[in-house]
Amino acid sequence: MTSHPHSGGGPLSDRLPRSAAPRSGEPGRRPAVPAAESLAWDLWNFRALFPEAGAAELLAVKREQDAILAREREALARLWSGDQDLLSPGRAFLAARPEMAGGITVSLHTGPYQLLAEPWLAAGFDPLILLNRAALPRFRDAVAPLSRRLRHPGRVDWAAVGDPGFMRAVVTAVRDGRPVLAYLDGNSGDDGAAGTREHGLRYALPGREIMVRTGLARLACRLRCPLHRAALRWEDGAVVWDGAASLTVGPGDDPDAVARALFDWAFAVIGLRPAQWQYWAMLRDSSACFTAARLEQPPLPPALRGDSRQAFAACCTHAPRTARLVLEHRIEIWGREVLADLTTDRFYPAAGLSEDDLGILRDGQPTLQELRDHHGDAWLQFHGLRLCLLGAARLGV
Repeated sequence: MTSHPHSGGGPLSDRLPRSAAPRSGEPGRRPAVPAAESLAWDLWNFRALFPEAGAAELLAVKREQDAILAREREALARLWSGDQDLLSPGRAFLAARPEMAGGITVSLHTGPYQLLAEPWLAAGFDPLILLNRAALPRFRDAVAPLSRRLRHPGRVDWAAVGDPGFMRAVVTAVRDGRPVLAYLDGNSGDDGAAGTREHGLRYALPGREIMVRTGLARLACRLRCPLHRAALRWEDGAVVWDGAASLTVGPGDDPDAVARALFDWAFAVIGLRPAQWQYWAMLRDSSACFTAARLEQPPLPPALRGDSRQAFAACCTHAPRTARLVLEHRIEIWGREVLADLTTDRFYPAAGLSEDDLGILRDGQPTLQELRDHHGDAWLQFHGLRLCLLGAARLGV
């Protein structure tokens, strides 16, 4: 697949059955996305990297992901049974790059990313792995048993971003010459994805602007610490390690420029083999259009909003059994945070509206009284009115 696939596919609504998306949750896990979150969101997300892609390209990548997962299970089963052929590429990769014994190695959630630390442990180093707090337990549960089984001479230390003392642990490891391993695409600091969206560095992808963290770059510049780059991938059941030249940085370097160089490398790797990436949710979690300042407000001018409120209130009071709320746009709730109007490609705060709330509107044209009976008067007065003010619904008879 090229880095910018082209397709004859139409808009988001074209030929998109509702489906669970594989491997699109937090790093370190592979949950299915709830069925209520449709494939439309996955395609919108996919188009951040491949703006011209259609449903066919996305579904082809999903099929490839499923095939990779099946091969991965077979390969890891061989590893647990004692076949260590999977490990030799990583050990050779590290042996050919002695400079990676220290400094910060940044990687991605691609291929068998859980094997990242294995070459350092096998060589007797004691790496510190920097992780998202939510991913740490699952990652530790995967790495620790394998390390014991392989009788690694090295040991792993863990630092969860945001935990007390995590930065001190990273600084101490760097100054002691120990390797620090981090996943660049985790892209969340101690305030999580919301903090990234609100305070991150703007970064332009082919199809969308996202917000990215600069913490690793700032730390490396401050400590005059080299930044190494390595990514793992599956190829015919074998593990392949890809690298890039190390970055030598210092206090005189611009951390934003260093961060951009790191993410340029990351998305070049992902663009070449999108099915190998297991953290697509990173793109939507950090999309700049979801920042609080950029989520759009109702499109009506204040005077018309006042008229609409009065008309809605009058119908609720005097004609609730005959006035109907007609959903005119295709809308979905994405990630419990964003109300996506797919008809106009606009995004608003969900404001507590859930995907389940929309079922009665999609199934027909309920009267205001039916909505009141189903959801309650408070829901009707707030969400019913708000859908009208957003232009996504109208009152009818």
